Amino acid sequence: MATVLDLSLLQAFDFVFPFIFIWAIVFAILQKTGATGKSIGIDSVISTVVAFMSILSPAIIQMINFMIPWFAVTIIFFILLLLVFRVFGAKDENIFSALASDKSIMWVIIGIGLVIVFAAFGNVFGQSFTEQAFQGETTIVNASTGVATTSFQANITGILANPKVLGMIILFAIAVFAIALLSGSNAK
Repeated sequence: MATVLDLSLLQAFDFVFPFIFIWAIVFAILQKTGATGKSIGIDSVISTVVAFMSILSPAIIQMINFMIPWFAVTIIFFILLLLVFRVFGAKDENIFSALASDKSIMWVIIGIGLVIVFAAFGNVFGQSFTEQAFQGETTIVNASTGVATTSFQANITGILANPKVLGMIILFAIAVFAIALLSGSNAK
């Protein structure tokens, strides 16, 4: 039965968004770097060719289709965060000067982007790599609590729920904050 929210028709166009995304990224990089002499025509042709070549790979389409919603949520979060700063009285000049002077914000954005890219890579290739690793194996070591199973999802959950890994993450976070707070410049 067809409903108003039935989006199954859009599945036929799942290559359109990756095409537009790749074209825009390549075009922006070529325009920003001036690698082709800032010629809009040449940059658009190169971007179109790269986008067409990229959509020939189903893996790239799956990765980008996984990443686009997460990047959209992240961008919406940052926009809402800026709106909260504005509600509490921050001026545009203060926000832009803080963004320009503080490099840690740039590193946080890069870190979030890398986490999204790694999650997309794991989502697309994780199960197939796990099955290839167990090719020909008949025994599974400690399948109930270990990470030596043929299920990629169970392996990731087992790794992240391990007390040693959780303790390492907490110690790493404490070390990062301690270094950041101890090495920061003194107040004026």
